[in-house]
Amino acid sequence: MHERSATCGCGEQIAPASASGRDERAAALIALAEPLYRDHPRWAEERIRLCAVLDEAAEARAYDLRTLDQDRAADPRWFGAADMVGYSFYVDRFARNLAGLQLRLGWLNRLGVRLLHPLPMTLPQSGDSDGGFAVADYRAVDPRLGTVDDVRAIARDLHERGMALAMDCVLNHCARDHAWAQAALAGDADKRDYFRIVASAEEVAAWEAGLDQVFPDTAPGNFTHEPALGGWVWTTFYPFQWDLDWSNPAVFREMLDVLLFWANVGVDVFRLDSAPYLWKRQGTASRNLPETHRIVAALRAGLDAVAPGVALLAEAIEQTREVLPYLEPEDGSRACQIAYHNGAMAALWTALATGNAAALVTVLDQTRLGRPDTAWLTYLRCHDDIIWTSLRGIVPDAVLRQCSAFFAGEGSYAQGRSFQARADAPVATVGMLASLLGGEGEDALARYRLMLGVLLALPGMPMLYMGDEIGLPNDEEGASALDARWLHRPAMDWTRAEAAANGAGPGAPFLQITRRLIGARAGCAAFAAAVPVRAEVTDDGVLVLDRGTVVVVANFAATARPIGERAAMVDMLTGAAAGETIPGYGLLWLTARD
Repeated sequence: MHERSATCGCGEQIAPASASGRDERAAALIALAEPLYRDHPRWAEERIRLCAVLDEAAEARAYDLRTLDQDRAADPRWFGAADMVGYSFYVDRFARNLAGLQLRLGWLNRLGVRLLHPLPMTLPQSGDSDGGFAVADYRAVDPRLGTVDDVRAIARDLHERGMALAMDCVLNHCARDHAWAQAALAGDADKRDYFRIVASAEEVAAWEAGLDQVFPDTAPGNFTHEPALGGWVWTTFYPFQWDLDWSNPAVFREMLDVLLFWANVGVDVFRLDSAPYLWKRQGTASRNLPETHRIVAALRAGLDAVAPGVALLAEAIEQTREVLPYLEPEDGSRACQIAYHNGAMAALWTALATGNAAALVTVLDQTRLGRPDTAWLTYLRCHDDIIWTSLRGIVPDAVLRQCSAFFAGEGSYAQGRSFQARADAPVATVGMLASLLGGEGEDALARYRLMLGVLLALPGMPMLYMGDEIGLPNDEEGASALDARWLHRPAMDWTRAEAAANGAGPGAPFLQITRRLIGARAGCAAFAAAVPVRAEVTDDGVLVLDRGTVVVVANFAATARPIGERAAMVDMLTGAAAGETIPGYGLLWLTARD
């Protein structure tokens, strides 16, 4: 394909990636995809189409985005800088629409946020859409939110502010309303092959024997009978979310094309939703299979050919040993640069329930990263539930059940709820951060400062969740009997937020704590993801995180504990000497005395 160069306003030119360089990257993509698809009858045809997809996307990539690619090549862990803090939210609940979001960027900038993660913006199916994760069109924006051009404008604005944009890519499934599914229902044989369809109840039972259930209470099973298809379509999540068949190379090509489309709009990070479920094999749980890791690595290779500055974020809410290969594949290939650290999140809540941080230390020891271009995404809350099973093998089930009951409010200060009860596993937990911490009182604020302070001190990129910075409580009216996760998906209370910004109202102390901690972290290079951590827990259960020039001491118990030889150090958050003890729910970021 003929190579053109892009011209910036001053007349300077920057060429697209050279044809030879792109050919090498295309070869890397084909090498990764070949073992998956070489036996498929349409693989030869799809190989040609894949190369065309790469060429067209490379030709379309704008000058400013190529410049970002070059800048990030010089700083491959750009997302792990000490001042990189993320913020996740639903656009409609945060700012009504994308135009409103643009008006709220100042709030996020002042908070210290550098990465925005608006939850699904793509066109969802009508009616229930699982919070937007049932996608009816991967290339269109929900018209209630805005347009693709609105996303492009926001991305450009963020880049000018030194910020970045993350976006969900729902890889595992599309909506029943999607054109592919509708074509399959209408008898299109090619589109039927985009989905995993089984012909008999006996075959369904054979598959189900090895599978878990995501929503056993509200959407039991993994298949939905569709008479028009003459069989059962695979639906891991809800019946209206049809799993894509990634053993079909056309599905791979289509989804890579989607990623490249949005990368050229200006997206900087793709959150790969439900990544573990992509490949299916009978007799297994069909999660985290080697073929899934190869698919992710191939998608990474495709992005490297066109938009190498764009990062992939794995949403793999699994046990720790199952998550690491998304960042560090066993074959040494590049895959995701970032992954949710669900284990650290659950271990933080376990520490608070038990008063002892031993489990967190174990998790951190097991999740050290060796690659210089990877980092964990750390978080306290998100739009989903707290899944305790990620700590199995580290924390006994009996203790995890106690933690689940604790945060559901059984004999505790917490105001959460249980979600999706299962006889064979600890029940998940839902609720807003402030509500799980006990509300707005003095102890709740101390717990908020403790949890946020440890989060920001962990190695990785921390992600905040909408409203937590002002202590937004549970949305009791919005909680659905069918999906209790809406308890922690409230609309942003801008009256409360504006009062908090002026030092008034119940949100003010939360906002003050948030800004102080984020500001202190941003100015301290010791908190960059590249700086290793040495974690330990004292005999009294106190957490100690050694980040080199900063030592973080955190007490998850309600009563004071000794801190030993660190008494002479200075707390960088207050300027005061550490002293002999740390109060209940206390937090210290210690440095050596000048």
